Amino acid sequence: MKFKYLLSCLMAGTILSSCIQDEALNVEAAIDGCSGKDIQLVNIDMEKKEVQLYISKATGFDQIHIEFELPEGASISPDTPLPTDNPPYYDFSKSDHATRNFTVVSEDHKWKSTYRICIWQTELPKQYGFETLSASTPYHVFYEDNSAGNIICRLQWCSGNPGYQLTGMGTNPLNYPTVQHKGGANNTMYCVKLETRDNGSFGNMVKMPLAAGNLFIGSFDLANAMTNAKAATKFGYTFYEEPAMLSGWYKYTPGPVYINKDRKEIKGKTDACDIYAVLYETNEQFQTLDGTNSLTSKHIISMARNPEAVKPAEQWTHFELPFVLKPGKKIDPEKLHKGVYKIALVFSSSVEGADFNGAIGSTLYVDEVSITTKKPGTDKQP
Repeated sequence: MKFKYLLSCLMAGTILSSCIQDEALNVEAAIDGCSGKDIQLVNIDMEKKEVQLYISKATGFDQIHIEFELPEGASISPDTPLPTDNPPYYDFSKSDHATRNFTVVSEDHKWKSTYRICIWQTELPKQYGFETLSASTPYHVFYEDNSAGNIICRLQWCSGNPGYQLTGMGTNPLNYPTVQHKGGANNTMYCVKLETRDNGSFGNMVKMPLAAGNLFIGSFDLANAMTNAKAATKFGYTFYEEPAMLSGWYKYTPGPVYINKDRKEIKGKTDACDIYAVLYETNEQFQTLDGTNSLTSKHIISMARNPEAVKPAEQWTHFELPFVLKPGKKIDPEKLHKGVYKIALVFSSSVEGADFNGAIGSTLYVDEVSITTKKPGTDKQP
């Protein structure tokens, strides 16, 4: 994408105007990403040219909202258009196994790529072990699959690793802020390790000196990461039950020196980690929380968060965070059934990492996390 091209020019110290002037028409023909109001999870296999889109189980196949992220100047269209298509809404109800082919044409019109797009109805898993890494990338991407029978329960975790890649500091997968670590809680094979890392000279230049290790349910808009990192971080996945408790295991060690975004030491301040979950309500005008409002939005219905319950701990320590309704809020069983509510789950090695404040070296390990639910309006588990 031109964004990445211009960023590489900036990092190399070349003149930005010369980069723009010399750039030819783009020859890329690929699907870089997909989003949509009903899309919960996206898996793109660039080698096989296949895209798996997982949608809310309350969503039909006749009008799937898909916003394609393409290389600069490229275009996309279905190979067999249907009269019921209304881009960016596409009808998958008339195809075998909810599958259609789409072709991307490059900006210079000389290159084409055809992708097979498959739609799956899914719901969010409620147990997370961090044992599995998904597609091969320069950094670790965590994947959960608790499917059983006809119910697809899958989740691809998101992190700020793609943004850290732009700094050039990630020389191998284990040098990133969010990585898989051997030796989990309760003798499991692996856990997730979140470490606040140095963004190097490029980070200092743009007043983003550090990158907190983070893991969350949602998506990360890489194209806008440098201009508004908070807004680029989207949180949430459709949830059909009333959450009662967020629990799991953690270890945490704060880094030695707390700094702000200007890289100035804040004497006497100690870093802290953050573990929380929120249930919130969506509507036609509001579809997702982001880093600017994940703890403050008026759409939040209930929250599981208690900083006092996740203090520094050298050994695996169990945490339990009950979901507490916000004043004046309640959970509507009918809205639950219709998929109106979403849940966000967030882990961070520096509680103020989104503002680029924290201590380099702060390290949070998390494992064996679960969301316990109950019957709406009661204290009983379903």
